[in-house]
Amino acid sequence: MRVFSNTAISLDGRIGTFARDHVQVGSEEDRRRMSHLRAQADAVLVGGQTFRSWPRPLVERPEHGQDRSRPLVNAVLTRSGLGPVDTRLWTGAELVVLAGEAAALDGMTGDMAEILRHPDPSPGWALDVLAARGCTTVLVEGGGDLIFQLLAADQLDELYVTICPRLIGGVGAPSLADGVGFGAAEIRDLQLLDMERSGDELFLHYSARR
Repeated sequence: MRVFSNTAISLDGRIGTFARDHVQVGSEEDRRRMSHLRAQADAVLVGGQTFRSWPRPLVERPEHGQDRSRPLVNAVLTRSGLGPVDTRLWTGAELVVLAGEAAALDGMTGDMAEILRHPDPSPGWALDVLAARGCTTVLVEGGGDLIFQLLAADQLDELYVTICPRLIGGVGAPSLADGVGFGAAEIRDLQLLDMERSGDELFLHYSARR
């Protein structure tokens, strides 16, 4: 299974504001490239906070679409639960909720989503579930805690990072890799595979394999 992430970050490494509301950090070119990456994937995996801030399908644009035998899977990994979802907006993707046993999923019905529960809903379990569904390519779109957990477990192969000419700031604002963080002896080194510039943005592609 190929597992890769795609994240637009500000110059100070933020992916959102301290209020953790939905904000588009990147430009239209960044979103175009994001669509191309989604077109390569069998599933898009996000954490609960990312989904709560944008509870809508994450799919490629029609012009980047490919012939799929089944819709793109949108998988959400959450321990605490999810808020309400407008079913009228949910088209073009299969929603799979991977939740803790005590996660609150009020308003999330089996008609709109497949719900699976686990006492320890880890990223590794999420990847196992997706692999069992036939997914061979998984795109991770946040948040930072999920990306960190995958890096720490050596389960993230590549990172696509857009560096945007913006400053967000704010104590507690989410970053590319949150979670508990690496100690000094555990800091992860990446290998730069490719770099492009478009306007004032830099598009970087890294390998995370050890």
